[in-house]
Amino acid sequence: MSGALRLVASMILVVGLVGCTSEEAAAPPPAADCSPRSTARPEIPTAGPASAPPDIAGVLPAERAVRWNPGLNAVGGIPHRSTVFQTVQPSGDDDTAAIQAALDQAPADQVVQLAAGTFRISGEGLKMIRSDVTLRGAGPAQTRLVKEPGSNESLITMGTKWFRYTQPVDLAADPAQGSNTVTLTSDPGLQPGEIVVVDQLTDPASTVWSERSPQGDPSRGWFGRYNRPIGQVLEVSSMGGNVVTFSTGLHIDFRTEHSAQLVRFAEVENGPVTPAVRSAGIEDLYVCGGEGGDGGGNIHLFGTAYSWVRNVESAGSLGGSVVLDGTFRSVLRDSYLHSTREPNPGGGGYGIVLNAYAADNLVENNISWNFNKVIAMRTTGGGNVIGYNYMEDGWGQGYPMLPEVGLNASHMTTPHHELFEGNQSWNFGGDSVWGNSIYITAFRNHLTGQRRSLPPLQLRDESRHFVGLQTAHRWYSFLGNVLGTADQTPDPGETFEYERSPESGDPGSAVPVWLLGYDGTDPGKPLDPTVAQTAIRHGNFDYPTQHTDQQDGLPETLPHSLYLTAKPAFFGDHPWPWVTPEQPSNAVGTLPAWERMDQS
Repeated sequence: MSGALRLVASMILVVGLVGCTSEEAAAPPPAADCSPRSTARPEIPTAGPASAPPDIAGVLPAERAVRWNPGLNAVGGIPHRSTVFQTVQPSGDDDTAAIQAALDQAPADQVVQLAAGTFRISGEGLKMIRSDVTLRGAGPAQTRLVKEPGSNESLITMGTKWFRYTQPVDLAADPAQGSNTVTLTSDPGLQPGEIVVVDQLTDPASTVWSERSPQGDPSRGWFGRYNRPIGQVLEVSSMGGNVVTFSTGLHIDFRTEHSAQLVRFAEVENGPVTPAVRSAGIEDLYVCGGEGGDGGGNIHLFGTAYSWVRNVESAGSLGGSVVLDGTFRSVLRDSYLHSTREPNPGGGGYGIVLNAYAADNLVENNISWNFNKVIAMRTTGGGNVIGYNYMEDGWGQGYPMLPEVGLNASHMTTPHHELFEGNQSWNFGGDSVWGNSIYITAFRNHLTGQRRSLPPLQLRDESRHFVGLQTAHRWYSFLGNVLGTADQTPDPGETFEYERSPESGDPGSAVPVWLLGYDGTDPGKPLDPTVAQTAIRHGNFDYPTQHTDQQDGLPETLPHSLYLTAKPAFFGDHPWPWVTPEQPSNAVGTLPAWERMDQS
């Protein structure tokens, strides 16, 4: 192995061993640069009308597919509230109390309007704890909320921070995947519209904990109930005796043999039930300087339902730029997230984050740039759709020559049944630092195979692949994706290869299109064969080897979408679908989020 490749291998070892921690390092955080990247913001159409998801029967085996009908799509999209309760002007001093008072007093279905200018936010930041209220600015280029450093708190928190669980009730029978009812051993007094969780103890047939999370380790309870890595946030439609009916189906089988339970949300462990914040929105703002690591960041939604973040520019966070934590049918869309203050693993440097059984949320038409991980999904609950986003330049300050994971549903076991559709990124990945992910679908994405290193970044990819899943990731489905770009070279490698040999993880001089089952802590280890054996690859075209893969039993013609029935409004005049491996000579069109990035 050459000296350069040994260096790359050692950096892979570093990435595999460095992961998220439950607390930020004690060193003081760097100051945020809260100057906007651009003041020119193109107009973005609002969400379209309600629609049912397409019929995708036969496109995927039944156990891999769910009814992807995310966010507010099923209820008419994001509501536009026109009644302004109060307009708040920037004072030139600390504006936290004035904005908070307006949020606390606004009647239902009204707007707290922030005028143009810069608002200073301090202390614990703004807290949106009431339903049916919108916080709206005059646009990201005009209304700026800047957090003062040193508080270790979010800029905006929506919902009950660090919510807990209460009143666990055992399931009396095994509900099947797709069912929208469960039978309990007793009646806990649930109310229609209540948001709850169904979860279960570790099933070793599905969940693989990493060596960093042995039995008894606190990490097994970081993003869900302790040692219950598979769960789902659900909305109660009705109760009939001990039978609960939900508004969505179960995304995975739950088993009484694994102590499947239903639990309710509370402010304190085993305390009184706390209602979820519903139908609250954050719109048309610029935010910068939020702190707090895994519990903070710029905008953090905790246990919300039918709530949203729309047309927001979020920069300079120390913690997730926007976090959906235990949320149901909530939305992040039309936004520009960028420029973490901490481009390293550990919870402070992530862009888009979904945690804690979050289910049926929609992350659509966003830009996520210049983070350690542009997206992370930790113990999520399925039904989430990551659609038509541009995600670029994930990196680590200690390993700038090694690409981080791009599109991915990983970083704490066991996300399941998530859909990535129509996105662009440098790769699709799955790390095993904290365990595996299962039943993830990648549909009509463009994976370029190389980071762009947009200014002011200075990155170079010394180790490359287009799809890379580490050990134990199982039952992935890749359909209709385009990998690479025309006339791309394998630099710094000597050649491309379609797939890394399962007998050895030694990278040699070839750049693999598919790297499935590698060990992130030791690149020389043989690959985990179950990753490739359980993966479906169908209808994907790759430029490096000019190969289109096919799998028996799947349709020759793929649908336009797995969650949309028509072209989304934000595509405007651009053709849709924009990723068409069926036409290798014209396989990639224009992604609106990418176009916005290049105009900024």
